[in-house]
Amino acid sequence: MGGILGSASPDLLAVAEAAALLGDSSSLSEIADVSEVHGKDRLLAALDEGHRAGLLTLELKQASSHVKFFEPAAAEAIYDHMVPGRRVELHQRASRAVAEEARRLGHLVSSVPSADPELARELQSFAHGQALQGSWHDAAGALLSASRLTLDVRARNDLLLRAVDAIIGSGNVAEAKAWITVVDEMPSSALRSSVLGYLSVVNGQNRSAENQLSSAWRSVNVKREPETAAQIAQRHVLWGVASWNGPAMIEWGERALSLTDSSTPAFIETEAIYGLGLFSSGRLDDARRAYDRAFELCSENAQQQRVEMGAGWLALRTEEVETAQALFESSGPTKVRGGSLRISLWAEAWLARTQLILGHWDAAAATVTRAAAQLETVQMTMLRPLLYWTAAELYSMRGDWELARYYVSQSAVPNDSFVCMSVPSLLAKARFHEARGDYEGSLECMTRVAEIDPWTAERVSFWPWQDTYVNALVMTGELDRAQAFLDEFEAVPRPHHIPSDQARLKWARARLLAAQGETEAAKDHFEDALNEIRTINRPYLRARISFAFGQSMRRAGKRRLASSVLRAARDIYEMLGAHSYVQRCDRELKASGVEPGASPDPADPVLAAVQRERVQLTPQETSVAQLVAGGATNKEVASQLFIAEKTVQYHLTRIYTKFGIRSRSELAARYREQE
Repeated sequence: MGGILGSASPDLLAVAEAAALLGDSSSLSEIADVSEVHGKDRLLAALDEGHRAGLLTLELKQASSHVKFFEPAAAEAIYDHMVPGRRVELHQRASRAVAEEARRLGHLVSSVPSADPELARELQSFAHGQALQGSWHDAAGALLSASRLTLDVRARNDLLLRAVDAIIGSGNVAEAKAWITVVDEMPSSALRSSVLGYLSVVNGQNRSAENQLSSAWRSVNVKREPETAAQIAQRHVLWGVASWNGPAMIEWGERALSLTDSSTPAFIETEAIYGLGLFSSGRLDDARRAYDRAFELCSENAQQQRVEMGAGWLALRTEEVETAQALFESSGPTKVRGGSLRISLWAEAWLARTQLILGHWDAAAATVTRAAAQLETVQMTMLRPLLYWTAAELYSMRGDWELARYYVSQSAVPNDSFVCMSVPSLLAKARFHEARGDYEGSLECMTRVAEIDPWTAERVSFWPWQDTYVNALVMTGELDRAQAFLDEFEAVPRPHHIPSDQARLKWARARLLAAQGETEAAKDHFEDALNEIRTINRPYLRARISFAFGQSMRRAGKRRLASSVLRAARDIYEMLGAHSYVQRCDRELKASGVEPGASPDPADPVLAAVQRERVQLTPQETSVAQLVAGGATNKEVASQLFIAEKTVQYHLTRIYTKFGIRSRSELAARYREQE
């Protein structure tokens, strides 16, 4: 490098210094203004010389043209070689040459070696604007610079604390941790406790977060510092969602919303979570209205990212999985509109889960790989169990035990972790054990989940684990425990019908009934479970139910029915690449007297018998079917048969499932064909 610069013309040296200082995004006009090498011919001559020397070149594109170094390290070497006075002079020129506000302020800061209160105020104003847009990275940089340029110690500490808070908000926890020693040495204050509490939340330190945030709220003067009070309340909302504590999310959310206006970061971030609090408290309709309102209030900038992520979280839980996928994909990337890597990683973790549910397993694996690299770089401890739960389950199902064990270990958390960490961590281990047929190991994990994540009328769980728990209980012979749990769980009011929830509940009951020797009742419940998800794309759940159905029927001696549903499960598992369960299906099929992987012949009498078994109606179902096929309404059928309308609908649903039809008209057509 020294040889090239030593023989370079003054113009090339000036252009190289300007390009090194401005960076790869600099335009030709900016290079000319900073280097003071004006005129097209003169500037191009310097660039030609740099190109021949292998130093730099002109990169031309349709939309722009940039000066670029052949070796990226060359720019840093040239910048470091400049004497301080020259560097300050060029930064001053650059602040006048560039148009973008963030770059202009950056060059101004680099040209000021000592305190500058006026520039500090300008930086604070810029940071405030960036915070309103949710661009926390740029806000943090401006606040750090303002802190350095401020003389007053108290004001400097306040700016530094707000900068660290913004760094956490951007998602770069590793950088925030680097400032902790400095923060710890500051005098105690509400803002200091709020920042430490915020960092503890994203680090997954439950007890520390609760203590720090409680201290922050006790010490803040709400009337004098409403902005700080709103921020502290919003941090309590984050603690609430990490704890899956609906009342806390609602109480602190309403407090935060009342302390600030709808354009502030605290308001928007609270709105993004408030709906989840309503849902977890059993208020789904209110939750949906809250997100509709949040979308109306947020601007088309990085703040929308937060609302999309929260709305996606709710959509995933309430069966709108395809909508959730679109929202998570939209709230993930942040390079164009800025935003928070923290929010992006939340969205990525849930996106991987969504892809697993929808059967897009290769996409889920790619999402995990992409997010894991970022997650480990920024050290967001809270999100590790959520992301690695999906990875552990996926690779357990695929029989890649080495990778599965790795992700199970990566999802491990301390005993006092947040619920949003402990539950997915335990589920990762439980599904690993289940895939290996180790139901004792699965039950140990699921017993702990049942303790820390209860489902009541006032508290709706986010994580669907109840079927996994019952399955482990049944497969280990704990039938009384399974009975007691299911009886209590089924008694919980469910004002909203969520098909996958109902499917899990019904196949859990079917599993228990089969173990209790109630084969026909078990068969009915398994069929009902499959019918719940008949019209939605849930291949993974369908395969799980079908496998349990076939396994239970095989053990009950119904070999032909067992082979039929086991084949269906095997086909789905093979499509997903779930090799461990393909092998288990093959073992079950072999035990049923069927060659694993054999495709049934439509003319095969065994298959015909299976089909006849499937469409065999009970006497009550036959009566209902005949009346409905003849044009009777549910009310008329109920009146003639002396049963409730709900019972008519129940029988009708089962009839549809057995015949493989969807409507009354199809049922009528089928009876006409038979006649």
